[in-house]
Amino acid sequence: MIEALALSKRHGSRLAVDDLSFTVPDGAVTGLLGPAGAGKTTVLRLAVGLDRGSGLVLFDGVPFAALPRPAQAVGAALDPRALHPGRTALGHLRVLAAGAGVPRRRVGEVLERVGLVGAERARPGAFRRGAAQRLAVAGALLGRPRALLLDDPFAGLDDDDRAWLHGLLRRHAEAGGSALVAASRAADVVACADGLVVLRRGRLGARGPAAELLAGAGGAVLVRASDPGLLAGAVLRWGGAVTPEPDGALLVTGLDMAAVGEVARAEGVAVHELHQRAADLDAALQSLQLPETALLPGPRAHGAAAGGTAAPAVTA
Repeated sequence: MIEALALSKRHGSRLAVDDLSFTVPDGAVTGLLGPAGAGKTTVLRLAVGLDRGSGLVLFDGVPFAALPRPAQAVGAALDPRALHPGRTALGHLRVLAAGAGVPRRRVGEVLERVGLVGAERARPGAFRRGAAQRLAVAGALLGRPRALLLDDPFAGLDDDDRAWLHGLLRRHAEAGGSALVAASRAADVVACADGLVVLRRGRLGARGPAAELLAGAGGAVLVRASDPGLLAGAVLRWGGAVTPEPDGALLVTGLDMAAVGEVARAEGVAVHELHQRAADLDAALQSLQLPETALLPGPRAHGAAAGGTAAPAVTA
């Protein structure tokens, strides 16, 4: 579990983060949203001690500086450009592994996990689009941490890379881990997020389950399927609402993308396209006003231990 408690930070005369508190439960992915300058990066830097401010961020009840093996508790990817130009992907990860006390064999495992096998001898200047983000995520995964902190990992990714990262984050959560993912666009993270934390000028604007916030923001899910009629009926039974589009697509409200995908799978309907649709989802989320008692969701799958006992380390 990740707990941010009364975080505040000034950059000169500007209050970048202002008395911010929220929780990321085990077994959940939480999107950290807000426009440029809202404080997203500052929150992540405060969490791992790269910035100094007031308040605390706790990982299973322990601040980062007091963790006996930080890389095995927290994996952070805050700047994919922070690569030595002369090091290969393999060399970069070996340096990180040595510093974290991680066995060298783990380097090959994470290269495979992020899809960089075959590119391990490449240097940053020769990386294909999205490879730097994949390498940054590989570095965060080295110690098999239970908590992941990622700063705008979707930047520069194409649709395939984005889908890969969504899947990786969901599997991490389903294994009992927690992930706090800052995103410059809400559409990038809502496909895999259980909960959202929306910042406005460093303060908490809204927080809660992703489906609830998206419904409040007027977001909808566009889906194209092999049998639109069958899917529409199933969506209605699951409590959603459906508006047919002229081209045969369905616009679904009341269910998030994950739920629509689950409905389609349960009905045996092949999905050809599935994405969040809103005129301006980010602006709509910024306009939300929810009570600060709104809770983030618990895990979708079992994995967190009860009674305050630390859950097992994520093994992927």
